[in-house]
Amino acid sequence: MESVRLSMVSMNSVLGDLKGNISRMLAHCDSAFSKESDIICFPELCLPGYSMPGSTGLVTGVDSPEFSAIVDKSSETGMCVCFGFVDEGPSIAQAVVEDGRVLGVYHKTHLGEREAPVMVPGNDLDTIRTSRAILGVQVCWEAHFPEISGTYALKGADIILMPFASGLGGERRRSSWDRILPARAYDNTVYVGACNGCGPTGSGTTLGGGAAIYDARGNKLAEDFSGECIVTADLDPEPLEIIRADGYVSMKDVYFLDKRRPEIYFR
Repeated sequence: MESVRLSMVSMNSVLGDLKGNISRMLAHCDSAFSKESDIICFPELCLPGYSMPGSTGLVTGVDSPEFSAIVDKSSETGMCVCFGFVDEGPSIAQAVVEDGRVLGVYHKTHLGEREAPVMVPGNDLDTIRTSRAILGVQVCWEAHFPEISGTYALKGADIILMPFASGLGGERRRSSWDRILPARAYDNTVYVGACNGCGPTGSGTTLGGGAAIYDARGNKLAEDFSGECIVTADLDPEPLEIIRADGYVSMKDVYFLDKRRPEIYFR
């Protein structure tokens, strides 16, 4: 991993308003670019807007003009952009694009109760290599599954991006993330960035907003739960290198994953 300036975006997306949603996404990209960010991440289904089952008919696959607009912005800015869309299936997907190229697409593997009847789950937990870091993508309530974070870490992830579309907001959102996300970061020696959709989607669904970034020790680097926002933090590769290195000096720098005994788990 190289030094990374990461921006996590909490934004409002209106169901079916692709033009308006893209316009807001591009504006946030410009804002992050002005801050010299390297990676920017948007919430779950930010492109079509989140609603179940309303989002299922809003497929905007990698060949669509809507998808291409974000790819073009990554080429213009040189930033890596992670954003949510509905892929063929239909499935809840999160794309990672950089310098005008699609580096990878994650299809949500663990669907929520309202999603499972209408969406097709993915079956792969592949990391995505960008020019500055290796990413894992873990969507919304998948944050509750430590096995997902652990799998990404064992595959070399430096940063796990967690885009949400959750109704929890304010102090309830902060409290939930502060219980869960520091553990995902600390146990796996990864940086974690989370962002949630914000406000009414125009379909009776209202999302709670919020964005936060945690370091590999589980310490919070940045947060904002006030509404639509963008939070930014600098991620230093040195702590990861120290902990992951062979020949640690003290127990505080032990890399937990190297001490696993998988042969005795789940037997």
